[in-house]
Amino acid sequence: MPCGSELGRVVHPRDGDPKVLAMLEAYVDESGIHDGADVCLVGGYFGGIGQWKKCEKLWKSALSDYEVPLAEFHAKDLVKCTGFFHGWSVTDSYKLQWALASATAQYKIYPIAQGVLVKDFFNLSVDERRFMTGATLRPDGTFKDSGNPNRPYFAPFQPVIKRVLSYAPVGGKAHFFFGLGRPFSQYAEKLYSTLQNEGVHPYQERFGTIAFPQAKETPALQAADLLVHIIYRDMLRRHAQESLGAMEMPEDLIRLLLNNRRHTDDVVYQDEHLMRETMKQIPIEQRGDLLKEDLA
Repeated sequence: MPCGSELGRVVHPRDGDPKVLAMLEAYVDESGIHDGADVCLVGGYFGGIGQWKKCEKLWKSALSDYEVPLAEFHAKDLVKCTGFFHGWSVTDSYKLQWALASATAQYKIYPIAQGVLVKDFFNLSVDERRFMTGATLRPDGTFKDSGNPNRPYFAPFQPVIKRVLSYAPVGGKAHFFFGLGRPFSQYAEKLYSTLQNEGVHPYQERFGTIAFPQAKETPALQAADLLVHIIYRDMLRRHAQESLGAMEMPEDLIRLLLNNRRHTDDVVYQDEHLMRETMKQIPIEQRGDLLKEDLA
């Protein structure tokens, strides 16, 4: 039986099989998984296969107009005018960012992003962090596994997965493509499998495959990279201003990047209070008696 990443290549949703119906593809990237990061953000875009094909064509066209090879695109380099973009003016950088953001805004490609304040994440108890990063509970309230309480990435990872699944049509599947290297991809694959096989929520039957393609060959993953990098910077700014919560619709580039946002809860920045409030919303039979006192 192939593992998730292999299965994602074997049963790729673009293989043209007429039996493959009603699928969503979600391309997800991250920022803030390095040591010392103030915030951690997971996000990207999801949409139907046909819409992605149109979007990718426009994305490649925009890069071509600015003579940027597909393999050379990195959002951080573009924004900071480093790497391939060394020597570019701020104006030219912004023009390309706008052109690329327009490629996602023009089609039914929907943004999704969840972020947490790293310091606030570590203010939670170890058990809370284990629970938020994927540890599952036995009926007696003890943990089956350890979760990953020292890696904030896996706290926003779960709501991104679940919100995308909620948009998959009844009878359809959502396939996920992540821009992750080892060791994060190994645990992401394990957690995805746990959510798929042991989770309890209304969209359980909508899990598709998971894969880890190379961004230099995947325009949709580059679109996720641009979205995440720009709103990661915005989250840092908001953190400095101590203003978090459901993200207000900003202006200009971020407004364009989030043009197709379907619900305010699709893009959320969480501090300690909101993380605890999120856990309170999970039925007690799923979070266990072990967390009752912490969340009271």
